Amino acid sequence: MFFKKNIMGNVKKLLLFLAVLFAILFGSVSEIRLDKSGNSAKKLSPLQYISIDETEIPEGLAEIEIDTLLTNNFRVNIHNWTNTDRIYHLVSKPGTIVKSKYKGITSNLKIYYKKQLIFDQYLDKVIFEEPEESSFWEHAILQTVAVDELRSIKEPLIHIRFYNPVQDAFKAYQITVDCRGAYDLEFIDGIYLS
Repeated sequence: MFFKKNIMGNVKKLLLFLAVLFAILFGSVSEIRLDKSGNSAKKLSPLQYISIDETEIPEGLAEIEIDTLLTNNFRVNIHNWTNTDRIYHLVSKPGTIVKSKYKGITSNLKIYYKKQLIFDQYLDKVIFEEPEESSFWEHAILQTVAVDELRSIKEPLIHIRFYNPVQDAFKAYQITVDCRGAYDLEFIDGIYLS
């Protein structure tokens, strides 16, 4: 008998809790929603006219693999995929808050010379981070890894660009790889890169 009363008491408490939670959720949603006839819009305060626009960049999950065969016996394979890193950025505009969710990207760069694998490296921001620039790297994501086909005359030239949506700033690097797999990494001005 004691257990039955105790269980009934817990069930009643749970039902009461769910009813209050439902009332709070329903009340907050119904206050934000505007009636299409415009009648309820007149009763709302100016703060309740704000809409939220959410954007996901890139949308959904992304996985892209690009194979580039150069005329100098090099082949460049770039495999990009979204990872679990997320950078959230809010921009307030009149009547709207734009919430952008930037997804981090990891890239695997493989370079072959005469069909032999000479370079194989996962690229993400950990490799490029510099402690003195931690404010940039804290909110940076890998944006692009691409072969510069026009300038890859003797050796492949790969452009790597990071984007910080909070600061609206870029950092770009280029890697050149010779036929033995030795590479040179250099910081470049990344604004002009696509």
